[in-house]
Amino acid sequence: MNKKKINQINNTSEILEEIAIKSKLKEGKEAVRKILREIYRCGTLGTKTLARMIQLPIPTIAAVRKELENAGLIDRVKKGAILTEYGVRFVTKELEISYLNDLVCKTCDGTKLELPQEFDDLILKLKSFTELRPTPNTSLDQAFGKPVTALRRAYLMLQNDDVEGRNILLLGDDDFTSIALALLNVKTNIVVLDIDSRLTDTISNISEKNKYPVKCFVHDLRKPVNTEFTNKFDTILTDPPYTIPGLRLFLSRAIQALKREDGRKIYLAYPHRAPNELLEVQQEILKHGLAIEEIIPGFNLYEGAEMHGNITSLLILITTSETKTIISGEYNDLIYTGELSPTIRTYRCKNKHLIKIGSSEDIKSIEQLKEVGCPICGSKISFSRVGTTKNE
Repeated sequence: MNKKKINQINNTSEILEEIAIKSKLKEGKEAVRKILREIYRCGTLGTKTLARMIQLPIPTIAAVRKELENAGLIDRVKKGAILTEYGVRFVTKELEISYLNDLVCKTCDGTKLELPQEFDDLILKLKSFTELRPTPNTSLDQAFGKPVTALRRAYLMLQNDDVEGRNILLLGDDDFTSIALALLNVKTNIVVLDIDSRLTDTISNISEKNKYPVKCFVHDLRKPVNTEFTNKFDTILTDPPYTIPGLRLFLSRAIQALKREDGRKIYLAYPHRAPNELLEVQQEILKHGLAIEEIIPGFNLYEGAEMHGNITSLLILITTSETKTIISGEYNDLIYTGELSPTIRTYRCKNKHLIKIGSSEDIKSIEQLKEVGCPICGSKISFSRVGTTKNE
């Protein structure tokens, strides 16, 4: 390789690295490259769409986009971001990217599922049920999954022989996956443990009216699983708090509830992480003696989970002869994101009043703010975020 080529590569690497540093992007320069590649391939991309494609939080994408604009690589247009002439040259000449086709399966959207004909009817029915859900309690890390997420999970579990004739436990179910499983109309037994009585009451009422095989119990997983549920289940699904303590606790409770046999499955929803954080997540899984059988990126779609780009991966974990519980007794430490990494977000209402929300404030979430309205003027519409600060 000649000296000119080496210098070109070094300069290119430095530009990507500088953008990553300025935007505080934990994923580093490779994520900047991915963002430029997707904009090049799609022509114009909005921030939310880009966040879903790259599996990064929307605020992170916005920060990177700002630095790309400052570097002259992209312009902001009505429908999102587009490469400048310099940006196109940079991508094609410096990064040497030219392939335009997207090879992800358009039929399955990367989930590997060819959904049956009855899917459309079931999704409409499930939507009518999910409309009965209460306002998300973000202090419990609730971000409701879209109905398609719950039904996808149900069909994937069915395909993997983890539904028919099985005892299934859901550790938390604000996504209504239990109802989606019941809609499959196959022989199964489903139990839901959730800390939020609003959700268990709603799921129980739906199940009783429709004679679905779902039983719900209010349970705080900081306490051990009750003896009646210990070593009883074939399959478990959980969408835990997205913190390492939360993951550790929910995996331990799942193992307590699973039958003590090799090959039992845990379906785990968890967001994309930067390389070092992803390593920490996988190490936590391995500490429990669980093997990672499969990871399906972008499987779960959410409403209002902007910090994760409204999307998470689905991991399929299996028990082994080394599987063990890390937390067996009561757990008294912090597990939720708002507890471990508290932030205060400032919003402006349509009358320009500033309202602070966060775990330490009277109003905990934007959903609650929209429900109760501005504490000064009562307005319940047109809130715009103007800042975010760490609550040290």
